[in-house]
Amino acid sequence: MPKAISEPFNDWVSEMDKVLSETRSLTIDGQPMERSDLHFNQQSAKLVKIPLVLDEQAVYPLNDWTAQDLIQSEIDAKTNTDMENKCLK
Repeated sequence: MPKAISEPFNDWVSEMDKVLSETRSLTIDGQPMERSDLHFNQQSAKLVKIPLVLDEQAVYPLNDWTAQDLIQSEIDAKTNTDMENKCLK
C-alpha cells in the first residue's frame, strides 16, 4: 500500500498494480514471455490506458515505451523469484 494519501495517485497506482500482478512470466507453452508475445503487448496496452484523474480530468502519463519497460521489469522480477524458489527447494 502506498504511503501517499492522494486518492487520485493511489487509485492510479492500484490500477497499475492490478495489471502488473496479472502479468505472466511464461507463455502457455512454458517459454519465457517476450515483447513479441500477445500477452506482453496486451498488458502493455492496458497500462497505457490507465488514467490518472486529477480535478476530474484524465491524463495518461505512461507511453508505450515506459509501459513495456514496466511489463518487462515485472516479468524479470517474477522470473527471478521463481528461480530463487527453485534453488531453495
